[in-house]
Amino acid sequence: MKRKILTLGVILAGLVGMISCNKGMEYDDEAKAIENQQSIEKYLADSSITATKDSSGMYYVLKKANPTGAKPKAEEGVRLNFNAYTLDGKKVASSENTEKIPFVRPYNLGFLLGGMERALNILRVGESATLYMPFYLAFGSYSSDNVPAYSVIKMNIEVVNSRSEVQQINDFIAENKLTVSDRSTDNLVIVRNNTVTGDSIGIGKTVSFTYKAKLLTGAIFDNGANTLSITTGDGKYVPGFDRAMRKLRRGEKATIIFPSALGYGKTGVQSSGVYLVYPYSPIRFDVEVL
Repeated sequence: MKRKILTLGVILAGLVGMISCNKGMEYDDEAKAIENQQSIEKYLADSSITATKDSSGMYYVLKKANPTGAKPKAEEGVRLNFNAYTLDGKKVASSENTEKIPFVRPYNLGFLLGGMERALNILRVGESATLYMPFYLAFGSYSSDNVPAYSVIKMNIEVVNSRSEVQQINDFIAENKLTVSDRSTDNLVIVRNNTVTGDSIGIGKTVSFTYKAKLLTGAIFDNGANTLSITTGDGKYVPGFDRAMRKLRRGEKATIIFPSALGYGKTGVQSSGVYLVYPYSPIRFDVEVL
């Protein structure tokens, strides 16, 4: 929908723009990488922890195995639980939040810390591990409010699930016990929440509506503060929303769900450099046609 989109709180800052693993490091970065490795090895030795080192310089300890679990696939929505700390025990990032919104990101597209992406190449759904990430796989060489520059990061991470967009839609319908009124072959879903008689709006008609736009995790990315109008078929709205509105009737309330192919696609939606809708994300609109 081409309208104002409100800011969504970011659970994990600094996920994009990390320096790439072991490439293009300046002299100071190379020295810090060696220093990081020494710090990790000392921490592991002092704690009597046996860890595996991968080719990137990250160390990891598998905490829970699930050998029959699925491996995440590119562009799937991966749900993760994690807590991240500096080696002195300071908590610097977490999937936990007061709204209890699950942390879901499209896999293998650069929306996670480098160490997290590497972990997902190793872990299966249902598995958990502790990662020891050098700075170039974590928050990089710049300091932030709570992470000093060049910090080694210890992260406890669990892969909860990895789901295609259609699976995410099906999960949402099942978990919320929704009764689907209409579902197209390309997975445009309409759930009618009241009964209204009369003709559907159709194409080329102008109608007013209120709405609230959400990710399937429950995160609101547009609160629809104002009443808006749509002329169906004029190309100003994402296809899934436009097509669904044509099927509704005046006075009807409905939940509309559709995949990114009918929404914001592989680009998503950003505001001030922050993603409100990540690429390849199915979305939901709660609408009332006036």
